[in-house]
Amino acid sequence: MYSDGISRPEEYVLEAIKNNFKIISITDHNTFLGSKRAIEYVKDHVDTKWSIVVIPGAEIRTNIGDVLVYCVDYVSDTAPRDIGQLLDWCRDNNCIAVPAHPLDLTRSGIGILNLCRYPWPAVETYNGGTVIPFINEITSTLAKIMGLPEIGNSDAHHVSALGICYTLVPVELSDSAEFVIEAIVRGLTRPVEALSYRQRVRLKLSIRNLKKRVKEIRSTQETS
Repeated sequence: MYSDGISRPEEYVLEAIKNNFKIISITDHNTFLGSKRAIEYVKDHVDTKWSIVVIPGAEIRTNIGDVLVYCVDYVSDTAPRDIGQLLDWCRDNNCIAVPAHPLDLTRSGIGILNLCRYPWPAVETYNGGTVIPFINEITSTLAKIMGLPEIGNSDAHHVSALGICYTLVPVELSDSAEFVIEAIVRGLTRPVEALSYRQRVRLKLSIRNLKKRVKEIRSTQETS
């Protein structure tokens, strides 16, 4: 909604609840506004039986590549793009920085050298948008060798892709953003790949075509 997705934060929340997910994070590129909107949407429905935790998040395009930022509380869009400054900013704002699809250099991954260079608290090993064969598996193997905690994310640019990769969190640490981040840092999470490689590729191509059609429609509306 606030970057390159075509579904609204509210739609992701509803889809997550429909599929019995207890935790979700909206990670738009370079902004926390998607998370803010999702958090406010959930708060507006506290009188319902909803039970879902929304973790404030964003995907920051740093000077070395894409880095996911997860925070205990909502923060303003002041996250710096320089990786050294970003890591300091995360410490000051109760956030963690996690490399997104680090070995996928076709999508601004940070690469293996930067993965080894900086003190990451965890790494995204299973990414639903990665279509290069075996990249997720190789990233997971490397994380285990390095002793880094792992998480999985759907990288869903449309609600239909929500949950194709996700993270299992211990029940006792799933009640708040603070507890979930603690579980990640302590290495108590486990990434899950719900769809096969071929299924992910077909879905990604379908969403890419849908994004193209939406863009064409919006362009026509703006010029008419």
